[in-house]
Formats: sequence, structure tokens, C-alpha cells
Amino acid sequence: DKPGKYSGEKGEWRLWKARAVGWLVAVHPDFGRFLTAAESHQGDMNVPLSLQEMSSFLHTELLAWLTGTQLALVLRSLPLSGGVSNGFAAWRTLCEEEERMDPAAQWQSCRSYFIRSSRSQKEVGDKDG
Repeated sequence: DKPGKYSGEKGEWRLWKARAVGWLVAVHPDFGRFLTAAESHQGDMNVPLSLQEMSSFLHTELLAWLTGTQLALVLRSLPLSGGVSNGFAAWRTLCEEEERMDPAAQWQSCRSYFIRSSRSQKEVGDKDG
């Protein structure tokens, strides 16, 4: 089943995202790795010609699924010149915004930082000893 509408209701992001990814992967198995890559991509995101159909499909689905401020985020990713929409860039923007606002994601990010920091300090300490 499609994931349904998403308006940014507090506490609903993780479940909605899981449903959206699951549905998209059912449509095309490669969506999983492309969505993951889009989420972590830094800088401009140029979609190769071979993925433009998937990108456009994703963008169209996001426009249908999202409401309110989340829809506004995706609409901001539309090219002003009327060119090809970039669904992967829109997905990244949505994920960045939602995970910035999600306390569970903030905790995970903070936890990861401290684990990395303690490993780095341990490595430094090992070199000194």
C-alpha cells in the first residue's frame, strides 16, 4: 500500500518514511539504494539521464503524498525554468528537514558523534602510550 498523506505531524516521520521507502522499493527494487544515496549526498545533485524517469516518478509521488509545509519543501525544489524535476533532491531536502526536527534522529546523531569521539580519543591515547 502507498504510505498515505504526510503533513509533518510530530512523531509520524519515521513510520511514514518506512512506508514510503517500502512502497517505492516494491515499485522498483533500486529505489532503496538510490534514496539512501540521495539522503547522504552533499552538494548539487545531478540526476543521470538513466535515472531521470525514476526521479520524476519520485517527485510526482511526493507531490501527491505530502501536505502543508512538507509539500512546500518539495515545491521549492521545482526548477523555475520548467525543467526536469529532481525527486531525489526533494527527498534529501525532506529527510534533512524532518530528521533535524525529529528528537529520535537527533539523539541517534548525538550518540553517533560521542561514539566516534570516544573512539578517536582512545586511538590518540593508544598512540601516546
